[in-house]
Amino acid sequence: MIDVSGLVKQIIDGHSNKNILDNLEFHLEANQSVAISGDSGSGKSTLLNILAALDYSDKGQVKVAGLALNIMSESQADQFRKKHLGIVFQQFNLIDCLSVWDNITFPARLNGLPIGSYHKDLLEQLGLSSHKDKLPVNLSGGEQQRVAIARALSHQPSLVLADEPTGNLDDKNSQAVSELLFGLCKKLGLTLVVVTHSPKVAAFADTRLLLRQGQLHPVADQSPYPTPNSVSS
Repeated sequence: MIDVSGLVKQIIDGHSNKNILDNLEFHLEANQSVAISGDSGSGKSTLLNILAALDYSDKGQVKVAGLALNIMSESQADQFRKKHLGIVFQQFNLIDCLSVWDNITFPARLNGLPIGSYHKDLLEQLGLSSHKDKLPVNLSGGEQQRVAIARALSHQPSLVLADEPTGNLDDKNSQAVSELLFGLCKKLGLTLVVVTHSPKVAAFADTRLLLRQGQLHPVADQSPYPTPNSVSS
């Protein structure tokens, strides 16, 4: 699903260039999840943006779902994100003037997909059925993030990227949202990459990696978090 080799990304540091991603290698199979942690400024969000075709590498090859992102035109990158990508942001980024239902189904409509039982099931599994006609402003932070998850899954993308998805939530909501995000992606067979500072969130992933000095390293403790039980099978 994801195949990154020899990835180099440079930033300007004073009067010279600095490799924030330095010959990075990263491979992830379909229907697997990975959590990437690291210090602020280590390049986590940069890597996520490259995987989303929102930024480009200076060297190396980046493939997602067999598509070479580093040679895409802007219009091709737009189509890639539209069809293959679901993104969960820390700030929710919901459309304020649209209802919960319209926010969730927007990506599917954008792709010309039918709206039906799949989206009603998402509402149910995320505990949002009673909120479907509400505007985002009338929801709690945890509820808004659940809407954002449902929106990211609306068009059944190949890859879901989440950038600090629980950064604005308290511990209780963070755990609930993490269970739903990881559990639903696993159930639907979607590949998931999460950037997080939280060891508790990272523990839900199949694999945990640390980004340090431009390289990804396995996290020593890979013991699994208790299996998510909030998503019915």
